[in-house]
Amino acid sequence: MMQLIYSPTSPYARKCRILVRELALQDVVTEIADNPFEDSATLLQANPLGRVPCLVLDDGQALTESGLISAWLNDRAATPWSSGWDDRRLEALGSGLLDLAVARRVEMVRDEAIYSSFWLGRRERGILRTLDELERECATPVEPLSLGGLTIALAVDYLDFRFPECEWRQQRPGLAALHGAWAGRASFAATAPPL
Repeated sequence: MMQLIYSPTSPYARKCRILVRELALQDVVTEIADNPFEDSATLLQANPLGRVPCLVLDDGQALTESGLISAWLNDRAATPWSSGWDDRRLEALGSGLLDLAVARRVEMVRDEAIYSSFWLGRRERGILRTLDELERECATPVEPLSLGGLTIALAVDYLDFRFPECEWRQQRPGLAALHGAWAGRASFAATAPPL
């Protein structure tokens, strides 16, 4: 049986965990919670990068990036989601938003002696620009059950989790609707990060 190594607070791992549920792959993928900051032997043996998510395949090979794992899971599903170039473009924008939000979080928890207001501000501006671009994309409704739709919904949900003061919903009804379509799904609730 394949093993998906994850952290409960990782939005990247959450994406893969949601796909396992949405694509009905629970019978072939076992989830193993791990803390990447503890450098456990389980994680480091599977992924020398020491990052989650990591999907260990039946033959022992490991897939180590959420985008790759998501595409692999989707490809193996009995009923895969359609995923054309436009969806991949939206997935990349959503992933970029996640990258900015995670980098902002890392900057905020660093020791004050090495804290950088420059990088914090740069990431905050990038987040706002990307939210505005995604709202423009939502003028034509984004298919929620797609890798792009899922990634975007996860990115804004991560903002709620780590930066509730962001108020990203203001002036962004399209993004709010996309998030709402996912928020009501059992897979989204089952993989929510702990409070």
